[in-house]
Amino acid sequence: MCGYLINKLKEFPQIKEVIGLGLMIGLEFDQQINDIRHVLLKKHHIFTGVSGANTIRLLSPLTLTKEQADVFIKALAQTISE
Repeated sequence: MCGYLINKLKEFPQIKEVIGLGLMIGLEFDQQINDIRHVLLKKHHIFTGVSGANTIRLLSPLTLTKEQADVFIKALAQTISE
């Protein structure tokens, strides 16, 4: 599942770099990520971690399904395009 999620995340042109080790994934952006994290939490009820000013940390459970990964990908796409 981690390969699927990482490959999907690499398709986003807004993400500068996708760094991953298993399901521990970092999404590095060129911009501040405060607004992205806020919308993901308040609108989509998705909690993300942070590392520095421009990196979102994802710590997905080992039981993550493809459907759950797709929910996150869709929410992130909507959030970034706003």
